[in-house]
Amino acid sequence: MAQPDLRVILDGDSSRLYRQGEQVKGRVVLVLQEPEDIRALKLNFVGACITRTTRPIYLGANGADARKSRRDFEERIELFNLERIFVSGGSLTASKHCWNFEFTFPLLTESRHSRWGQGTKYAKDPHPLPPSFQVQTNSPGGQAAISYDLHAQLVRYGSKSSVRANQMVAYQPKSRNEALEVPITSRVLYNQTFKPFKSSRTAMDKVLRKVTRKASATSISPRIIPTIHHPERIAPRQNILLGLSLSVAEANAEPDERLECILDSLTISIATYTSSRCGKSLKQPEDVMSKHMTCIQKQNMNKPLTFDAPTPLTTNFRLVDDAECVPSFRTYSINRAYSMTVTMGIRCRERKFVIKCSMPLEILPRMTLAPLNTRVRDDDEVPVDPLPLYMPRAPSSELAPDYETLYSLSPTPSYARSFADAISSSTGSGASTPQSGASTPASEIEQPVFAVGAGC
Repeated sequence: MAQPDLRVILDGDSSRLYRQGEQVKGRVVLVLQEPEDIRALKLNFVGACITRTTRPIYLGANGADARKSRRDFEERIELFNLERIFVSGGSLTASKHCWNFEFTFPLLTESRHSRWGQGTKYAKDPHPLPPSFQVQTNSPGGQAAISYDLHAQLVRYGSKSSVRANQMVAYQPKSRNEALEVPITSRVLYNQTFKPFKSSRTAMDKVLRKVTRKASATSISPRIIPTIHHPERIAPRQNILLGLSLSVAEANAEPDERLECILDSLTISIATYTSSRCGKSLKQPEDVMSKHMTCIQKQNMNKPLTFDAPTPLTTNFRLVDDAECVPSFRTYSINRAYSMTVTMGIRCRERKFVIKCSMPLEILPRMTLAPLNTRVRDDDEVPVDPLPLYMPRAPSSELAPDYETLYSLSPTPSYARSFADAISSSTGSGASTPQSGASTPASEIEQPVFAVGAGC
């Protein structure tokens, strides 16, 4: 008995990346070799969040099953489930049958979890769909995945097994910011204030100043407050603009002309944090993974820092649009977040300072490519020099040279004659027509002698 052939075929490219609100179109194909009684033929469009992990089992001396050293945990949460039934009872002939389908990605998830189910880092209420995602956790056998699939199932009568077919669909949310310019946020680093000069006050002077609350006549070193300018949200292909500005802490104070700060080193790194949980209780296992990558590392920059305007730290610094650049999201059992750390080495005269700042970074979905400008320009827009008109001319009376004259089979000397010998030979002969044979008799031709091992 031949097994039915069931397939799910998408229209267009099967590896296409779908966006929010777009339609998924295709057809379900069933090929039967013989008539078949069908109980049901249905297609489900399912979005699911799947987490798996393992934990070691600690057994006592009287352990029942000491061969199994780890316990498996798995949880599957459906984000949505759309169903369409093509056949509900009936008989199909031995032939090829096709059914068209059309689904639309929902705007929000359909599931809802309790308030205290998953903790604060996971979503509980319906939220926008997360992107397609899959990663291996740091636990043996651990996995966290978000998948969108088309499941076709053929249910037959009797003891015959069901026939299933599956087609995966890639999804990513729409970008919330299509502009190439990224808004910049300023963050004042009060806790990293530094003094470029060493204080010349004595210990007694410091005590008297605190008691009397009066400034002493001794010169006080100014305090410099750094401010970093950075974006909070970024998308692939957008320029990550980072800047640093300095200001004097004292009120109504201006920077001294002798004060000069130099940016000596710069290190920028981006960290990825992924957490997944199995189970609805807080006691269930949770896998937390982190990955740090250094993007920029420069030494001996010797770049002056100004007090009146921010000094740019980066130029053409962009995210690589690859599989690792997954947009930030938070769903029922998986969380994906990023942070950026900037470490700067500043030199003021003989003193050196290190300023380090870590900030959360939200990665947005990749921007849609703008359509190419394929409009054909008119002749009036682009000046073009016209080609000259074709003018017919009379055929030339010059004949092609004779082949036997150019390539004579008579023996010729293997050495090259000089240009002066050729001129004297042609003028001394006085012939008006070129000779087709060699001018040197065959008896006087010297055969070349090749020395073995001689260089060129």
